[in-house]
Amino acid sequence: MPISSNSVHNNQNQSGSMNTAAAKRTFRSGGGTITVREGETLKGVVSDIHGNEITISMEDGSSFTGKLPEASQYSIGQKAAFLITGLDSGTIYMKAVSQAYLLGMEDTIEQALEEAGLPKSPRNLEIVRSLLLNQQSISRENIAESLQLCAKYPDADVNSVITMKRLGMPMDTATVTQFDQYNKQTHQLLTRMDALVDSVNELLTGLAEENPSIARYATGEVLDMMLQSLPSLEEQNLTATQLQTNLSASPEAETEGAELLPGEENQEISPQSAEDSQTAGQTATTPFARMRQLLNGITDRVSSPAGAETKPTGFIPEQTGHLLTAEERSSLSDLLGKYTENKERLTSLEKGDLTARELLTNIKNTLATLPDEELHQLVSQKAFQKVVKGQFLSGWTLSPEGLKEEGSIDTLYSRMQQQFSDLTNLSRMFATRNSGEQIINTTSDLQQNLAFMKMLNEQFAYMQLPLKLSQQNAHGDLYVMTRKNALKKSKDNLKALLHLEMDSLGTLDIHITKDHTSISTQFYAAKEAARKLLEKNVELLKDAINEQGYSFTSEFLAKEKDIDLVHDFIENDSPAPPAAVKRYNFDLRA
Repeated sequence: MPISSNSVHNNQNQSGSMNTAAAKRTFRSGGGTITVREGETLKGVVSDIHGNEITISMEDGSSFTGKLPEASQYSIGQKAAFLITGLDSGTIYMKAVSQAYLLGMEDTIEQALEEAGLPKSPRNLEIVRSLLLNQQSISRENIAESLQLCAKYPDADVNSVITMKRLGMPMDTATVTQFDQYNKQTHQLLTRMDALVDSVNELLTGLAEENPSIARYATGEVLDMMLQSLPSLEEQNLTATQLQTNLSASPEAETEGAELLPGEENQEISPQSAEDSQTAGQTATTPFARMRQLLNGITDRVSSPAGAETKPTGFIPEQTGHLLTAEERSSLSDLLGKYTENKERLTSLEKGDLTARELLTNIKNTLATLPDEELHQLVSQKAFQKVVKGQFLSGWTLSPEGLKEEGSIDTLYSRMQQQFSDLTNLSRMFATRNSGEQIINTTSDLQQNLAFMKMLNEQFAYMQLPLKLSQQNAHGDLYVMTRKNALKKSKDNLKALLHLEMDSLGTLDIHITKDHTSISTQFYAAKEAARKLLEKNVELLKDAINEQGYSFTSEFLAKEKDIDLVHDFIENDSPAPPAAVKRYNFDLRA
C-alpha cells in the first residue's frame, strides 16, 4: 500500500532500517514538515480523495498527499492510521493499520469548527453538518461564507440554503422560502387556497357586522372575481345536456328567454368538447402534453375505483347538491326567497340542481336591495360560505377530464394569478384587519409558489396539479423524470411520477414509464387497504389505457419513503454513490 508525496513514501515491500532506539527525523512534505520515527503510528483524517491520491491531515495540523491504490476504500472525514516501519533518506516506509478507526460525522463537525476557530453553537454545527451532507468543502473559508449566507435567511432551513447554493439556484427570500417548503413537502397549493377562501369569508363577515355598506361593496367585488372565469368543462357539459334535454322535450321551443351564464355569450358548447380537445392535443410535443395523453383515464380511475368508501351523489362538483346538504340548501333558499321572484331557481337550489355559478349570479343581482341585517345573515351563513369556497376552488382546480384539454394547465395558472392579484388589491383596503392581512400574506405566498414552479420548469418538467375529483379535491404533483433535453431527442421514451394525496386512499405515488407503445406503472400506496383496492380494480385502468392504443403492465408496492425533491427529481440523472461510502469534500488545512 504505497503512499508517496514529495519526500513521503510508503512501500510495504520494504522494511527499511528498523531500529527500536531510532530518534525522530524530520521530513519535508509539501509546504510544511513532518517529524516521525520508526514504530510510530501516524493518525490523521482523510481530508481529500482524487482517484488514487489521498490527503491525510495529521492531528498536529500538518498534512501530506500520497498515492494509494485502495484510496477508494476510504471516506473523506474518516480517521486513518499508518504504522511507520522504516525511515530512509527522504523516505518514510509505512503500512496501513488494520484496526484503523473512523471519525464519526459529529466528531468531524466539531473538529472542523475547532480548526476554523468558530464556536460550536447549534447553528454552526447545523451549517457544517449540511455542508457535509451536500458533499461540500468544510474549509475555514467555506464555513465562514456559508455562515454569512445562512444569516441572510434566518427563517429558512439551513440545509435548504446550502443545497440551493450547491445547485446554483437563484436565491432571494422568496425562492429560499419556497424551496424550503417544496423540500419539506409543505408546498401544496390546495391547502393554502382553502385557507385563503376561509380568510375571504371571514373578512366579509367582519365587514357586514361593522359596516354593511363597505361589506356590500366587498361582497360584490368578490362575486365579480368568481363569476368572471369561464365555466368549467363539467359545467359546460351539464349546460349542453340540459339544453339538449329541454329541446327534446319541447321541439318547438326556441332559445329566446334562455339565461346565459357569464362568459357563455360567444361560446359554442358541445357534449363532445372534451373529446375534441383531447384529439386536438394529441399532436402536442411538450412533456406535459404527452403526459396528458398518458394520464388519460389514470387519475379518475385511480382516485375513484369501484368499491371506494365514498359514493357518488349524482351531482357535479359545481352543483349545490354536491356542495351543500339538503338542510343547508333549504335554509339558504328560505333566506333568499324573501328577495327573489325566481321561484324556479329556488326550487332548483333545494333540489341541488342549481350550480354555484347560477346561485352566486342570482345573489349578485339582488345584493343592492338586500337589507343590512339580511346581508350579514347571508355572508355569515355556513351554506353561503361553502358555495363561495366551492366556486373559488372550482376555478383553481382541474378535473381529470379538464386535465386532458390542451392548454388547460396554462389557463388554470393564469386564472389563479389574476384572481390572487385581485384579492390582494381588494384586501389592501382592509389590511389593518387580521383577515385582510391574512389574505395578503396568503396570496403573496401563493404567487411566490407559482413563480418558483415556473423557475423549476425552466430546466425540469414539474407541475402541481390541484385536482377536482368526483368526491373531493386532491393535491397532485407531476414530475416528468426524463430531462427536457432528452425528450427533444426521443419522444417515445418517457418517465414520470404522479404523486397524489387523497382522503380516502391516502398518499399514492404512481411511477409511469412509457417506451413507445408500452406503458408500465408501479403503484406505491401508503395504505394497505388502498393498495388492495387498486389491485382489485386495475383492470378498469388497463382497459382505459388499452383504449388509447398502449399495452399496459402494473405492479403494486407499499410506499416506504416520501419524495425527495432534490435527490429523486432534480438530481435523478446523477448516479448514486455506493451505499457504504460517504464522500465528504473535507479539508482541515485551510
